[in-house]
Amino acid sequence: MNNFPVQHEGKTYWVSRSVAVACFVFTLIDGKISVLANQRGEGAADFHGYWNVPCGYLDFDETTAEAAIRETYEETGIQLSEVRFMGFDDNPKSEHQNITFRYWAFIGDNTKINDIYNNRGGEENEVANVAWIPIKELDNYKWAFGHKQIILDFWKGLETIYNETYEPNE
Repeated sequence: MNNFPVQHEGKTYWVSRSVAVACFVFTLIDGKISVLANQRGEGAADFHGYWNVPCGYLDFDETTAEAAIRETYEETGIQLSEVRFMGFDDNPKSEHQNITFRYWAFIGDNTKINDIYNNRGGEENEVANVAWIPIKELDNYKWAFGHKQIILDFWKGLETIYNETYEPNE
């Protein structure tokens, strides 16, 4: 596929691969490490009913870190003040050939999710549900975009610090 030009407000822009972000947010709930996730609703482009960490596309005039913070707020209602760079995926065989910048954050114990996560600037009905999912319960959910494996791969580097390991369901 080749890049192609589009006209917008008198300017020519070249359309190519898109830049996306994903934000992996962890907290401690009842002594268990949990990850923030949302279930994709009917307004999402694909993977309806699947779970993912907050993610989306980079907007004009924003950094990838700002996009990760914005997407987390839009999809979950959780307002982060900062995120840490985790890595990126620029593999052309990845989902939609997106170039995805990944960030992570660890926030305070028992951070509550409000039922007011919708209508914060995201797509209508993009999110069906939001939850803190304990690391040890990841197998109980269907995951989009390979997020389950990314969570597990990242967590392997932190599990000795937080003294909790992942044990898959038998």
